Amino acid sequence: MIFKGIVRGMKETKSSLTKTEHLEMSRKAWDAYHPYYTSFKLKKRPDFHRFFAEGGVELNDVEVKLAGDVKGKKLLDICCAGDAAQAFSWENLGAKVVACDFSPVAIELAKRNAEKIGSRIEFKVADAQILAPIADNQFDIVYATYVCWLEDLVQAARAWHRILKPGGRLLLSLNHPVVESLKETDRGLTVTRDYFDNSPEYSSFTGTPIADEYGGWDGNLPIVEFFHSLADVINAIAGTGLCIKQMVETRAPEEQSPLLSRLPKYVAYVAGKEVS
Repeated sequence: MIFKGIVRGMKETKSSLTKTEHLEMSRKAWDAYHPYYTSFKLKKRPDFHRFFAEGGVELNDVEVKLAGDVKGKKLLDICCAGDAAQAFSWENLGAKVVACDFSPVAIELAKRNAEKIGSRIEFKVADAQILAPIADNQFDIVYATYVCWLEDLVQAARAWHRILKPGGRLLLSLNHPVVESLKETDRGLTVTRDYFDNSPEYSSFTGTPIADEYGGWDGNLPIVEFFHSLADVINAIAGTGLCIKQMVETRAPEEQSPLLSRLPKYVAYVAGKEVS
């Protein structure tokens, strides 16, 4: 699943900060927000723990189809968040799951949820661009999402390639960058960003849309996102030696805008690591 409209507020671009400073900025914001996000999620889904304890799955149908039969497969979720709903879903489909997040707070919350569910998932604090705690050639499937938080997609793809077993597969799912550059108005579609500008985008983080449903979150902490074009993604994957097997563009089922509903909202890739 993919967060929609994950950061609100006016954005500005600049590039004076280092990659480490960017990472720490976002980590601080997410560490602060995650307890609230998890609380909001449980309010919205009071049956959250029972749902997953009873084998529930909360994944995009396209992702499930692209992943194929995951029973007995070792799968890494690179960005599980505090609710870890996707990780629990893959486990319920039969995968042996390891789940990571760059936020220590998120991982602690995920562990608590796992205890209540009875999950056996192994959780690790890790930057998805490096995955330092993960040894080489460990996983049958790497499930990658939320790449808007990854500054160095080339470095990240190399890490995903490194930890995949020979014959393993990458499943990468993200919001479609073309549609992310558009907005529908009364006069039609408007281009809201330069598609070819990949400068860091800074904003004041006020949470995800679920926060608005429960009175909002007033953290207002600085955060940074990164835009990746279709070419950026394809070149990052292909540059590692992974072979792209499939690319799928899908509509958002909840999208009601007459013009945007004719365009793809999400894009997913499946890429394989060659057997030596």
